[in-house]
Amino acid sequence: MSSNKIYHWTSTFKTLGETDDGGINIKGSASTNALDRAGDIIETEAWTKGGLENFKNNPIILFNHDYNKPIGRATGLEVTDKGLDITAKISKAAGDITHLVKDGVLGAFSVGFRCKDSEYMTDTDGYKIKDAELFEVSVVSVPCNQGATFGLAKSFDNMEEYRRYQKEILQANSVESADAVKIEQPSEEKSSSMETDMSEEKKSPETSIDLDAFAKEAAEKAVAKYAMQQAEQKAAEEKAQQEEAEKQAQVEAETKAAQEAKQEEQKTVIEAGLTGAERLMNDVEKRVSEKHEDLKSVVDSLEKQLAEKSEEIMNIRESKRIFNDRQGSGDWKKNFENDIIDAKFAGLATGKGWDNDYAKGVMQKVNQQAGVEVSSADFEQIVSTNIERDIQNELVLAPLFREIPMNSANMIIPILPDAGYAEFTSNQTASGSAPKGNLDPRGDAYDPANGAGVDLTERTLSTKKLISQSYLGNETEEDAILPILPLIRESMVRSHARAMENAILAGDDADGAFGTSGAAFEGLLHLARNDSDYTQSTTAFASDKIVASDLLEMRKNMGKYGVNPSEVVYIVSQRSYYELLEDAEFQDANLVGDMATKLSGEIGQVFGSRVLLCDEFATPAAAKFAAIAVYPRNYVMPRLRGVTIESDYEVANQRRVLVASQRIGFTDLIDGATSKWGWMYKAS
Repeated sequence: MSSNKIYHWTSTFKTLGETDDGGINIKGSASTNALDRAGDIIETEAWTKGGLENFKNNPIILFNHDYNKPIGRATGLEVTDKGLDITAKISKAAGDITHLVKDGVLGAFSVGFRCKDSEYMTDTDGYKIKDAELFEVSVVSVPCNQGATFGLAKSFDNMEEYRRYQKEILQANSVESADAVKIEQPSEEKSSSMETDMSEEKKSPETSIDLDAFAKEAAEKAVAKYAMQQAEQKAAEEKAQQEEAEKQAQVEAETKAAQEAKQEEQKTVIEAGLTGAERLMNDVEKRVSEKHEDLKSVVDSLEKQLAEKSEEIMNIRESKRIFNDRQGSGDWKKNFENDIIDAKFAGLATGKGWDNDYAKGVMQKVNQQAGVEVSSADFEQIVSTNIERDIQNELVLAPLFREIPMNSANMIIPILPDAGYAEFTSNQTASGSAPKGNLDPRGDAYDPANGAGVDLTERTLSTKKLISQSYLGNETEEDAILPILPLIRESMVRSHARAMENAILAGDDADGAFGTSGAAFEGLLHLARNDSDYTQSTTAFASDKIVASDLLEMRKNMGKYGVNPSEVVYIVSQRSYYELLEDAEFQDANLVGDMATKLSGEIGQVFGSRVLLCDEFATPAAAKFAAIAVYPRNYVMPRLRGVTIESDYEVANQRRVLVASQRIGFTDLIDGATSKWGWMYKAS
């Protein structure tokens, strides 16, 4: 049997604890399926028939059923085996109410709901609620019913109305006729449960009901009903807005999907319009560059297609740069440098040298534009210079240091340490008592009478050979090789650049790529480890983090080499870079501005010193380096010659090998100087 009355049920709640934003979480039972002292019962299933959905749309918690006093939101409604549990968060903005809840002064829920279906129970003279709709939840100061948990009779304005409701229930359930229903005068226990003031002056002989109490409660119910209507209206408006937003989002999603579908269609059309040669080259570039497949295996698997499309591919490449060639400055070296390099690699790959067909065509075009006879020796110089330039463009660390050209594999250079004291003299002529030579090393005593002259030391510079190799099948046709010439070149450039960066940073060190067998020269980390010029963190690796102050401490440990911040460079790992971004003292590239573009790889500054990112550090772990500070002026890179490109034939493997090599070195001028300082994670 349905009723439009709003019934109130009161329970205590418990405090779950204060939230991070100053609010408080509470939890209590909205109802239980146990028989209460008024003889009524709310079945658990009463809340499983859709009666909670409207409240969930706007789960506002009120104070004393006052719609104008929202104090929080319900965060959970859960139907359990025992009934309905409510969890709520009372906002910090509720002010005194929040404090009263925290102090335990306020500790009661009051929930209002409409009975949608019920059944009269003759044995208890109460009602079994079988379907209910939750309207609102309030924290109350004075519960409507402190004696009993629930009393259905309390929701009616007078006893006559309550009797009519009983008759309707009985008729609907066909339990017994309405005339047989006897409304007994409330017993002492029932009077307590209904919270009536049963004084003798206010008792009616017929009903024994306190009309003043009913009138007061009726007023409260009227206010609550109005509040519920307002809440329902607001919930309906919010639901309408939400539906409109969802509809708009759906329209936008459909529009975006349509646009993406159109773009995909256009992309398909464009791809369909690509020539077979363009699709073939895209496939080769992906397999070599992205998947890092071996060059020989790619060429062997696609040799037939490459040979068939060779002329078309070369025409495509030529068409992309022919306009620039015609509009060039007349400098044939600049206009044809890429063609000359391709011609060189074509000769190496085929074993024909400059006598291959492609090289002959390039030579003819160059002679036509240059107006002078150009030889293969001119081409060799261009190849070496440009390959070396391409490698330099890939480097981050190498540009920090001076290169010294060498005429042999080893060269001795004199080194003058800091000088001693100069001498004062009164003699103004070149004869007689004259100053002695006293450029002894710094720290010697002042001794003008026995000047020992210039005291020099020496440093031996040496180089090591750096070599890379690519392989091609011996019987590969020239037409199949021509389309992949740029890929061969790029592969050599990248391999040399990576090797140089790793050797400069780590070199002959356990953390480097080349091990400790002396294959590489001594790098910065190796020198720092050997000279104990590093700081090891005291924080466990798992929670360790490098900050700007750690870099400054490294510079401080360098002594006189770290005095001028502009002459110190920090080299950091990727992990260290991201940790520095969280430090306010680190000025990243966005703050530094144009300064960050002066050197490839520069990502910012710390206290006036540049910070470079290098991805050649070992994987971060205990006892591994994470950063190093360096004074570049104390280091040089000897170079014996430029990059040489050669080829050879391996008879046993029936393949041709393309070799790029150069001889370079790296050393400190003053051995053992604190011109570097590393930062290492804790050992364990």
